[in-house]
Amino acid sequence: MKFTKSDIEYMELALSLAAKGFGKTQPNPVVGCVIVKNGKIIGQGYHQKCGGAHAEVNALKNCKTNPKGATVYVTLDPCNHTGKTGPCTTALIQAGIKHVISATDDPHDKKHEGEKLLKKNGISFRRGLLSDESRLLLQPYLKWVSKKLPYVILKVATTLDGKIATVNGVSRGITSEASAKEVHRLRANVDAILTGSGTAITDNPHLGVRHVKGSDPLRILLDSSLSTPADSLMFRDENCIVYTTSEAKKPRIQTLQSKGIEIVIMGDSIELMSVTKDLFARGVYLLLIEAGASVMTSFLNEKLVDRYVQFIAPKLLGGEDSLTGFEGGNPMDFSKVVGLKNVEWKRFGEDMRVEGVMREY
Repeated sequence: MKFTKSDIEYMELALSLAAKGFGKTQPNPVVGCVIVKNGKIIGQGYHQKCGGAHAEVNALKNCKTNPKGATVYVTLDPCNHTGKTGPCTTALIQAGIKHVISATDDPHDKKHEGEKLLKKNGISFRRGLLSDESRLLLQPYLKWVSKKLPYVILKVATTLDGKIATVNGVSRGITSEASAKEVHRLRANVDAILTGSGTAITDNPHLGVRHVKGSDPLRILLDSSLSTPADSLMFRDENCIVYTTSEAKKPRIQTLQSKGIEIVIMGDSIELMSVTKDLFARGVYLLLIEAGASVMTSFLNEKLVDRYVQFIAPKLLGGEDSLTGFEGGNPMDFSKVVGLKNVEWKRFGEDMRVEGVMREY
């Protein structure tokens, strides 16, 4: 049976609900749910935070009328296991739901036990409605399940001519206040934010959340020689980890440790894959990169970036020696150029944000 126009509209609503959970549910997936009875929406909900009720349960709680005999549209197969909450399959069965339409299956339910249980209890089940759109929202979760690594978002701000800073490294003032607010919203939704010593020394960035409500993410600094001054904003409190090498001097290590800063010595060099693995082991699910050209280029070259976000200001900086976003070789054609998928453009004040996917799971 084909999906109808109404089916698509209900699932689109469920997807928009699911997106509200971004940055709040990790390591759980973002999920949205819409309940329809007699052609009318009677309930809707989404997974709001890890440990809280799942989307289906929230939608059932929000029902305006008895959901018995209704159809459920959900962006991920209902779970059939007990964790911090009970199984959604049980909740749907007890509510007397008649039909379930799912966007995509859950990699944690490889045998589709949830689907089997629903069918066993007389509930019809169909899957595949807007599956690609659902999987796009689920990318951090799918990477967590398949790779056991953080989902990495690289963010950069540039002028129209691709400059990220003046010749002496000044980058403040490129983008508008509207863009800054959106960056802070992004920071508020990630677990950690990473930069390099070059940026830390030149810009002395705060890397916290100030323009929107939210908590500061864990600050990650890559500094091979511990050259960043101890009075930098990076070290304003203990919410910071520094990855360094055997090149770091003991007095500098001791100074930062006395401030409660954790120092991780990685040997002769900082290996980015080792850093990301270590961060995942510490519970970092979403990692944001806000750094200079060297660090950004290294993450891109090692294929560790999953999503790319660029804010473009309507300004022309010029200057042959002004800093550009990325280093590396000089390709002779576009055959090996890095491209984005599922690209979205959005305006913030006078600026434009381009955002797209670099890796899919």
